[in-house]
Amino acid sequence: MERDRRPLLVLVVPLVALAACATLAGIEQPSTNGEPDAVETDSGSTPLPDGLSVEPARVSITTSCQDEDAAQAVMLGNKTDRDVPFEVQVPEGSPFVLGDGDGAGTALLKGTLRAGDIVPVSLRVAAKKAGAFDGSLIVRLGQSVTQVPVTVTVTGGSLAFSPAIVDFGDVRYDQPSAPSTVQLENTGTERVNVIGFTAVGGADGGGGFTLNAGGGSIALDPGKSADVPAVMVPGEAGAQASATFEPQTETPTCGALPKLSLQGRRVNDDVTVNPVLLDFGNVDCGSAGGPTRTLTISNYSTSAVNYTATTAADARYVLGSAAGVVPPALGNTPGTVTLNVTRRPPGTTLAEHSDTLDVSFLAGGNTKTTSVALTTKTVGAMLAIQPTALANFGTDETKTFRVTNDGNRFVFLRHTSSNAVAFVIPDETRETPLQPGASATVKVRFAAATAGQHSSTVTTNRITTPLLLQPFYPSSGQLCEAAPTVSATATR
Repeated sequence: MERDRRPLLVLVVPLVALAACATLAGIEQPSTNGEPDAVETDSGSTPLPDGLSVEPARVSITTSCQDEDAAQAVMLGNKTDRDVPFEVQVPEGSPFVLGDGDGAGTALLKGTLRAGDIVPVSLRVAAKKAGAFDGSLIVRLGQSVTQVPVTVTVTGGSLAFSPAIVDFGDVRYDQPSAPSTVQLENTGTERVNVIGFTAVGGADGGGGFTLNAGGGSIALDPGKSADVPAVMVPGEAGAQASATFEPQTETPTCGALPKLSLQGRRVNDDVTVNPVLLDFGNVDCGSAGGPTRTLTISNYSTSAVNYTATTAADARYVLGSAAGVVPPALGNTPGTVTLNVTRRPPGTTLAEHSDTLDVSFLAGGNTKTTSVALTTKTVGAMLAIQPTALANFGTDETKTFRVTNDGNRFVFLRHTSSNAVAFVIPDETRETPLQPGASATVKVRFAAATAGQHSSTVTTNRITTPLLLQPFYPSSGQLCEAAPTVSATATR
């Protein structure tokens, strides 16, 4: 897919000026009288009559997430001798809006295209996240409907913590906690240099915790992540500690900086379990299993301690050891046991799960149980195809089907025809990037040169995001079900 990297001399047009031109040409704001919109957002394009035009046929806008004014004009032309009513609509969830002159943007413009006139319609970037986003502008001129593909590419770095909350639970007051590893990921399209972490919330200014930036700085390329160890430091027994941190970066990033919340309680107990929250993050539906997280059971007493670990979520997790013995402390150094918890293969059901792991042990003559929260989310792409059969092609006729991503993960798709001689998928729809909730139209052209009956199976499958497009799109998620197919039949 080509990206328009021309200077923004043409792309960045003052929105007020465009709106003014549009008003003079007869554009009206959406009516509020309750009338239904005339534009059918899922209807296919129909040919424009001679003399009517929508240009360009495809729009690409590339901008930085720091740019507030990136826009491009689509020109509606009328070279006929009659006035034509028009409507321009942006489907919900699109990465752009229509400029309306007051900076707010709108999803619908209506008006009259006068004979001999040209009406400029401003498309203003609405997406603030880094990445490439596809959408369509729907234009009705009279009775003809045209869909203009629009690609918005937003460049910049963007950061995310996983997990975003670490609860150390009960921590021995005179000892630092075991490190809890947090991942910091660059989800954007440009490198981000992290030069430290700043406390932005907490009673003691973040002094109860440390975050290790790895030698003072972390350089993160797009799609890369780094482990950041978090530790709760010693302090007064009985004190509840909490703090919120955000990364410091050399240059601005897209959107607000992510926040990491740390919390825990200092106790004078002989046995502690921490952390008390294990977040397994997003796990692909097609994977062989998720990550392994660890718990540390610390024994500060002079006697060995028996423990048991149980969870009702055995179908989702494997425990490294369901029972064992924690050795006694050696001087000021506690005896410890590390308990591994591993996410099982998640299956095909896309959902978030919150479970509990109970760790029980005998301390001071009493049985004590510490509950550890387990959280995870199964992610992937679920494809819906409509229709699933194409028939009654005329000679050299093109028919279409729509593919919708009903899942919760971006996926890059390739459509292949089992009989590519008779049924051709044009280059412009052969590969499709599809965000969650988005749809795309795939064309199939009947091109058989020989007489007789012809058939083909068009298969839509997941592929790895192409190397040249990886700066603009996320990694391609897994399909949670078998690749869907469309049957095509025709007679020549």
